[in-house]
Amino acid sequence: MRRSKAFGLAALALIVAGAAVADEAAVKYRQNNMKAIGGHTQSIVALVKGEVSFNDQLEAHARALAETTAFTKAVFEKEAMIDDSTASPEIWKNWDDFAAAADEMQLAAEEIAAAAAAGDQGALRKGVVRLGRSCKSCHDDFRVE
Repeated sequence: MRRSKAFGLAALALIVAGAAVADEAAVKYRQNNMKAIGGHTQSIVALVKGEVSFNDQLEAHARALAETTAFTKAVFEKEAMIDDSTASPEIWKNWDDFAAAADEMQLAAEEIAAAAAAGDQGALRKGVVRLGRSCKSCHDDFRVE
């Protein structure tokens, strides 16, 4: 009887440890996704402001941004937290609001991609402003420092 109880506790410990490792991997993946979004956004902003002259790379950054923002809801779907996570528990308490914010970010990114492909500077600037508002809104409501 003692062996089966000990075995049960050991199995439970392995399950809990496995879940912690899975949470850590999910959070790290989620953080990398958000860093990619930030990186493409910062590159686009630098190009739009004329701070750098790699204009031939604008469309690629815009496409990558649009493609990466499409993953946002999926990478946050599972509630997973680790010590260095800045995701707020409000994400999962108010999933519909978070999902709407993620959709807005994706629409703004798609607007930027379309404007970059068309070479429309006015629409590109408008999309960057829309994206900035979207990011700020989500960070204000769903991110902790």
